[in-house]
Amino acid sequence: NDLDLLKAELQKRYELIEQAKIIGVTPAGPQEAWKQSNSVSTMKWQQYNVFQFHSDGLHNLYKAISDMVKEACVYYGVNFEEQKYMVQGWFNITHAGKGKLDWHDHGPDGAPHFHGYYSVSAEPSVTYYKLFGKTDVENVNINNRAILSEMGHPHSMADWDWEGPRITVAYDITPLWALKQAGIGAEQHWTPLL
Repeated sequence: NDLDLLKAELQKRYELIEQAKIIGVTPAGPQEAWKQSNSVSTMKWQQYNVFQFHSDGLHNLYKAISDMVKEACVYYGVNFEEQKYMVQGWFNITHAGKGKLDWHDHGPDGAPHFHGYYSVSAEPSVTYYKLFGKTDVENVNINNRAILSEMGHPHSMADWDWEGPRITVAYDITPLWALKQAGIGAEQHWTPLL
C-alpha cells in the first residue's frame, strides 16, 4: 500500500468521526467505551466499518484479510465457504503518552473466530499477546504488515516514545451463524468477507 496516502485518508476520516460527520457516528460523550485509548475512531468502532470507506488501501487490506482467513481455515480445518464469514473493522490513532489500548480481547476463543490488525504507522512499537492465558509474546509492528490470529488471545499496546500518530487498522472476522445468534443489534455493521 501507499502508506502516506492511507495515513492521510485515515487522518481525514478521524477528523470526520471526531466531528460526527460520518453517517451513523454520534458525537463522543463522557462515557465512551475505550476512553483510555484517547482515540475517537477507537471509541466509535461500533458505529462504522472501515471497510466501507472508499479507499484503495483499505480494499487491498480487505483482500489480504480474505487470503489470510482462507489460509487460517486450511490450518485449523475449518471450511471457509460454510462459515459465510463477516468482517468488521475500525482504525486506531493514538499518540505516545496520551492514550493506548490496554489488555483486551475480541470475542469467543479460537477458530473459527479471528482477529488481527494492520500497521499503517506503528513502527517502531510492540503489541503484547497472552497466548493460551499464560505466554507473553511480543509482536514487533512493521508498517504495511497485517497479522491474523484466532480470537481468545488477549493483547495490549506496549508504550512507545516517538512523535506523531501511531495508526493501525483492526478487524474481527466471525461466521454469519454467530452474528445471527447475537441478534439484529449487530446488523448494518458487518460486511461479507469473500
